[in-house]
Amino acid sequence: MSTREPATSWGRWGAGDERGAMNQVAAEQVLAGLAEAVTGRVVSLATPIRNNQGFGLVGRQPAAHYMVRSGADYAAGLPERAGFGYADDVIAMPTQGATHVDALAHVWRDHTMYNGFSAREVTGRGARRLGIDKMPPLVTRGVIVDASAHHEPVRAERLQQLLHAQDVRLRPGDALLVRTGWLAAALRGEADGTRWPGLHPDCGDLLAGAGITLIGADNPGVEAFPSPDPACQVPLHVQLLRDHGIYFGELMALDELCAARRPTFLFILAPLPLVGAVGSPVSPVAVL
Repeated sequence: MSTREPATSWGRWGAGDERGAMNQVAAEQVLAGLAEAVTGRVVSLATPIRNNQGFGLVGRQPAAHYMVRSGADYAAGLPERAGFGYADDVIAMPTQGATHVDALAHVWRDHTMYNGFSAREVTGRGARRLGIDKMPPLVTRGVIVDASAHHEPVRAERLQQLLHAQDVRLRPGDALLVRTGWLAAALRGEADGTRWPGLHPDCGDLLAGAGITLIGADNPGVEAFPSPDPACQVPLHVQLLRDHGIYFGELMALDELCAARRPTFLFILAPLPLVGAVGSPVSPVAVL
């Protein structure tokens, strides 16, 4: 590691590690998460994927959903065969165009990704290292805070206040979710796809020090954008994902979960095993 390199988790789980903070989720963290499920109520944290819906995000095309066989084909004369008819469809969308999780190959700095892997490992054919297929399913304790009352970046002091108000202390392996209110506004057609509230860069040390495995939010990038850091537009991605292997869950539907007023819960998220992809659509759930 270069002497210019800031403190990182590189090498903590071995020179060839591609799982990052997922290494902090062992049987103990899974069982701790399961213990948070008290009522059995299941809350979806995924936003619906609709044809031509793209949230107005710059650089990401809307989802395209179309039918390749439908009831209309049979109405037009296609015969049922072997005693049945059927429908099939196709969806084409950015892997990060709806509720999703970023792979550790998603962001780098100085041509270097998490654990020292070269950005050259990401080619036109996908990520040979740190792709989303290297992330196993995540089952752990979830923690949520509601920061939607203010529209400025959420600084570390404010984040600590929100956690303290709920009498919650972050533990290694936790998934921390932050509601900003951006997604609800976007679904009403009122949000700006070029800027959003979120975490301030000064939250990085707090979250890395707590040892969380995933940081999620209901906006397109978790951290506030444009960044208040003039040197980097995504400083938290660089510090947490690239330097510490912490996963980012974005565009998560958090309104119902916040309304339940349960700050801790069982959190489950499983990426699609898209070999070489740098992100994956997900349908995470909270079990209360």
